[in-house]
Formats: sequence, structure tokens, C-alpha cells
Amino acid sequence: MDKKLQDALKKANAEVEKANITDPELKKIAFSKAVDFYLQSEKEPAQSRKTVSKINNTKESDFWATFASSTDIEEEKLKDIYSIKDKQIVLVISAVLGESKADKQRNLAALILLAYHNGLGYEWIPSGLLAEAASHSKLYDTSKFAKNLKCDLFRFTGTKKGLKYKLSGPGLNEAKNLLLDITK
Repeated sequence: MDKKLQDALKKANAEVEKANITDPELKKIAFSKAVDFYLQSEKEPAQSRKTVSKINNTKESDFWATFASSTDIEEEKLKDIYSIKDKQIVLVISAVLGESKADKQRNLAALILLAYHNGLGYEWIPSGLLAEAASHSKLYDTSKFAKNLKCDLFRFTGTKKGLKYKLSGPGLNEAKNLLLDITK
């Protein structure tokens, strides 16, 4: 058996045991998801290997149409929320929704990741792009930003300067709902 697969099975088993799940069906599902997670973290998707630093001109023209069709929100409404500044996606709304600064940072990151994912097709986004978007929105806090993004809305890989984020399944739904709330 492949060493990576053995490691993934061991880690998944440990996680499922630690969760103390008693229902056999739920235990199977959790184990399956954990194995997928650990196998996926062993081999990053091809997109995550290439650094997303700037939007090139050919993609910029398609971004608005693709993003509008994937979210079922009119382009004009999206342009009231997002902007492409220095070939990067930033929020242009006056205030990001959230009760605390940490909530606002998570919501901002979710909205930015949604735009890169649904508008440009990038799944993994470098932390630097999120930091720049947060800085533009006056929500960047160097000591706590990465810590505030450690929740079930996001998945991350890498360390320090190589850190990359993507939306989890619940995070994708949350980001879409947040975008719909803002456009109402």
C-alpha cells in the first residue's frame, strides 16, 4: 500500500476516533471525508501550484460575465460591490457586514475568495491577495488576520508566506448568502 495512503488512513482514523461518533453510518462518512481531506492535502491541485498574483487582461473582460452568471446577480450590482484595482479583486462597499472585526475579516475573505473562485476559476488563493484586499478595506490586522480565518468556512494549505486559502463547502454557501444579502 502507498505510504501516503497509509498516512492518510491513520490520520483519518485518529480524527474520527477523536470525534467520538457513535452512529456507524456517520462514522463511515466522516472517515471517508477525512481520508479525502488528507489525501488532497498531500497533493495540492495544479491550480494552487501556480501563483495567482494578478488578473491578466483576457480574464478581466470575462470576469464580470462569468461571475454574474455563476451567482445569478446582475453585473452592475456586482460592480457596486467589487472592483478590479491594479489587476486584483477588491471590495468597494463602504462597510463589510459583521458584528466584530474578526467577523468582518472572515466575511471579506469569503467574498474575495468567492470572486476569485466563481469569476476566475481559481480555487486556491495566496494569503497575500487576501491581505491586500483587507488592507484596502481597512480591515487588515497583521497579528490576527490569519488566526481569524481559521474556521470551518475556509481550508488552507502551506505555511507563513506560502499560505493559500479556499472556501470550504459551507464557506461557499455562506459567501453566496452574504453576497445576496449585500445586493438586496
